[in-house]
Amino acid sequence: YPGRPIPSFITQLTGIHNEMVAGAPTLQEVYPDLLDFVGDAPLLGHNVQFDLAFLRRPGGMLHNPAIDTYEMASILMPDAGRYKLGALADALEISLPATHRALDDARVTHVLFLKLFEMAQALPLRILAEIVHQGAQLQWDGYWPFQYALRLRNAGPVSREAMRAPLIPLSRGREHPPLRLPQHPVPLDIEEAISLLTPGGAFARHFPHFEHRQEQVAMLEAVATAISEHRHLLVEAGTGTGKSVAYLLPAALWAMQNQTRVVVSTNTINLQDQLLNKDIPDIRAALGLDDLRAAVLKGRSNYVCPRRVENLRRRGVETTEELRVLGKVLVWMQHSRTGDRTEINLNGPVEREVWRRISAEDEGCTAETCQKRTGGACPFYRARQAAQSAHILIVNHALLLAEMAVGNRVLPEYSHVIIDEGHHLESAVTNALSEQLTAWDVERMIRELGTPSSGLLSRLLDLGDEILQPSQGAALHHLAEQVTTAAIQYQNFVRQFFGMLDQFLYEVRSGQNVGAYGQQVRILPGTRTQPAWTDVEVAWEEASRAYAPFNEALEQV
Repeated sequence: YPGRPIPSFITQLTGIHNEMVAGAPTLQEVYPDLLDFVGDAPLLGHNVQFDLAFLRRPGGMLHNPAIDTYEMASILMPDAGRYKLGALADALEISLPATHRALDDARVTHVLFLKLFEMAQALPLRILAEIVHQGAQLQWDGYWPFQYALRLRNAGPVSREAMRAPLIPLSRGREHPPLRLPQHPVPLDIEEAISLLTPGGAFARHFPHFEHRQEQVAMLEAVATAISEHRHLLVEAGTGTGKSVAYLLPAALWAMQNQTRVVVSTNTINLQDQLLNKDIPDIRAALGLDDLRAAVLKGRSNYVCPRRVENLRRRGVETTEELRVLGKVLVWMQHSRTGDRTEINLNGPVEREVWRRISAEDEGCTAETCQKRTGGACPFYRARQAAQSAHILIVNHALLLAEMAVGNRVLPEYSHVIIDEGHHLESAVTNALSEQLTAWDVERMIRELGTPSSGLLSRLLDLGDEILQPSQGAALHHLAEQVTTAAIQYQNFVRQFFGMLDQFLYEVRSGQNVGAYGQQVRILPGTRTQPAWTDVEVAWEEASRAYAPFNEALEQV
């Protein structure tokens, strides 16, 4: 910061030390010339508001349009790993200078802007028009380049019919008939399965550098026997055993031979990617199993819901985070085959919260309603359909255990499951069989619900005013007022409950600070006799009683 010594880490980063700037002019001295130079031109930067906070402090450049390459990249590069300037430059093969100087960064930002602007111009016209339409409602530092790109396309106004049509492709993809559980399964030929991994076997012939490992063969034999004889098997195998191939081979042979499925559960995305993109293709190639189908199925919250995206789009975004996520999803879904959120970068908790509202995490949506609304082309139901026809179905521990807890509502029926990364199973069970409620969850829900002048209630009343008779509209307004009153009362009781809970936890830790790993308390019979816990229970009962009229008012609406 001007007028202060340069910190040592800045010197190490930039090579600039105090002596180099000792005679440099102050910002106030050069500011008039800077204003003349800039004029009314747009101000371009990466996270530009950080720079504008300095540039506008003396009182100038208040009306220059701001262009933020971070905002542009967030939409145009939905799958970027990071949105820092250097990371984006690497991704777009922009050469970076060795020094980290302001002028160097400005030049990189300029080249980045040009490349991003080309991407904006190449967007489908309706997507570009939608981003401009939504951005016009906000003070958004990404608006100017998208609006200018639309103008350069020499496009007239997009028709109302085109703007109301869905913007997410709803291709169904290739379909296969679902697999069933065999009534009379044919057992594996164990010796034949073992021969695949022996010297001179199918793997050795297909992969010249294949290494025969006796431990891998022994594990394959044990897995094949357990699958054929319908027995449980627990395996502990060290690094380098080749565990995934040792269980995938007999699983694939069994599934193909009986035209059924085997479920493989993992704890990490990395292992899922390895199985789907390396190990299973290797098995398919080595054994000539061209018809071996594999799929990954995740929980609902991992998939985008086209209907909910359209609802957000037609309602209109209210924050830059909503705009960022909506634009990102519209661009991404033009080429995504899965609709899986792991393909895009949701940057920060606010963007992840927006995703929650457009994800397929809608328990009220069934296969029948999805078929009616989207022709069955919703990414979640496409994934579920692929799972039904997959010989190897890969899931994570969380989904597997959640299925067990709620009674198998997502996974197709199966008789054999292989649990890899089993050392994480205990914590996965704890998470799957737990319920969680935070003060933030309740505050967010009530904030989204809003009042007659904001949020969901406001939008509902506006819609009611358009389609209802005056008497019906007046009744709806009265109900909305009741909901607001009940929501405020419920919110107050919830705050009291969490306050009591916080006081109880404070007493348990005897006033000490919460550690780095948080605070866990096991509620034992003796715990329930403590006065502080009694206060927690009383506050919970009061909050529960306050919820009843709140819920009743919502149901009436």
